[in-house]
Amino acid sequence: MKVLLIGAHGRTGRHVARQLRAASLPFKVLLRKSAQRGEFAALGAQIVLGDLTHDFSHAFDDVTHVIYAAGSAESEGVNEERAIDRDAVQHTADYAKRRRAQQLVVISAISAYWPESSTLQLKHYSKMKREADDYVQASGVPYVILRPGALSDEVGRGTIALATTRNPSTLPVSREDVARVTVACITRGVRDEVIGFVGGNTPIDAALNTVQTAPTSR
Repeated sequence: MKVLLIGAHGRTGRHVARQLRAASLPFKVLLRKSAQRGEFAALGAQIVLGDLTHDFSHAFDDVTHVIYAAGSAESEGVNEERAIDRDAVQHTADYAKRRRAQQLVVISAISAYWPESSTLQLKHYSKMKREADDYVQASGVPYVILRPGALSDEVGRGTIALATTRNPSTLPVSREDVARVTVACITRGVRDEVIGFVGGNTPIDAALNTVQTAPTSR
């Protein structure tokens, strides 16, 4: 097994890299800048350089699993949302299928359940996420689509709550716990699931047990 981590240099991606190291899973990271090498080389990752707005298919050589943890920043606008939150995800699915990857895990967003009901600020972002998710589901690649709610930088608790909506009482979920869910989906062999979740009190393994016995939801 070897995992390709896309978006390793982001706030959530860094946690995913650390969780992969903790799980003793061999992995490579796709980085845009060579100056970012040191942090991930220290975790034992293989480094490959590439840009998500160009052909990055070379990163998929000799990998069995793929994690897409990249995302546009809030201030970058609709063009970046289209390029990173939709187009690059679709390319990832294409490359993963071409290389016959065993699993593609995409970190999406809970608002992808209801893009048209999102706030004006999030509507285009949510639409791009949903279009990317739908493409992955139709691609033929074994997939897991994770749709976490609002993210925090708090220390992870190892617990979540499954959810498909967000309301004023919904708790944020830590990026560290998103990373734990991501890696758990690989180690447990979760396949063809869309998993929405927020902060909560259910241990991650127990939550995934529930998901794996329930019908898949868009």
